[in-house]
Amino acid sequence: MKDTAEAAVKPLRAAVNFIKKLESALLVIILAVIVAATFFQVLGRFTPIPLKSVFEEAATFAFVWLVMIGGGACAREGTHMTMDFAVSFLPPAARKWFRLLGDLCGCAFGAGIIACAFILIPKIRRAGMVSAVMQLPIWVQNLSLAVGAALILFWSAVNVCRDVYSIVTGKEVQL
Repeated sequence: MKDTAEAAVKPLRAAVNFIKKLESALLVIILAVIVAATFFQVLGRFTPIPLKSVFEEAATFAFVWLVMIGGGACAREGTHMTMDFAVSFLPPAARKWFRLLGDLCGCAFGAGIIACAFILIPKIRRAGMVSAVMQLPIWVQNLSLAVGAALILFWSAVNVCRDVYSIVTGKEVQL
């Protein structure tokens, strides 16, 4: 029976690990873009680089994406909606229930933001709004809402499964 359960979980673990690595790689790349854009923006203050505004806007776009994807990483690590000081006084069994409650709130939050993004993005796209300097469609920046919220929802759902398993079996599991 254990071999069957392990075989069923193996593809799930592979998918979760792939998403985790992709998310981490994106965060590193986006952070590198922010550092490079900020460096060239500062360099532009002392040299006649004509693209100072482009670097500022690129850093802003990248920062928004970093925050939203980083929200998913925080949900993955369980660092969102945690009040360690208050929860630390509870017995271990009660802590599991509070962790489950926090992860369920993360699912609700992610789903709510996704719903709002699916209303907002088409309206912005139809309006044809573009950024001031780079002339990039604003909906691309707002797409970060949907991507970040989807990651928050995904990781919170993974954590809910882990929490329920832990409550039912009394064993901790890592996906």
